[in-house]
Amino acid sequence: MGYKSVCLNCRIAFSHGMNFNNIAPRICPQCKAEMINVDYKFKPPKKSDIKEWEAVKYLLEHGFYYQHIYDENGKAVKYPEDVKGAKEFVEKYQRKK
Repeated sequence: MGYKSVCLNCRIAFSHGMNFNNIAPRICPQCKAEMINVDYKFKPPKKSDIKEWEAVKYLLEHGFYYQHIYDENGKAVKYPEDVKGAKEFVEKYQRKK
């Protein structure tokens, strides 16, 4: 378990340990951009799968960091793999203020 850091520019992810007291912003070794921390359950798409990375970006921009999300029956929901599905997912599961 633990967490992962993701670079949306380079479409890469790195796994990190369990020391949640020492989570710090990480810098991408390739492009030097700040990476985004996500839950350990995040499975990065293939680098060449641009459409799935676009969905990942959309979800992260809307506050979904691949934590567990449950439907109205308490069943874990699978994260979408395309932007259309990501938009529907955000609309359905984003907390209304």
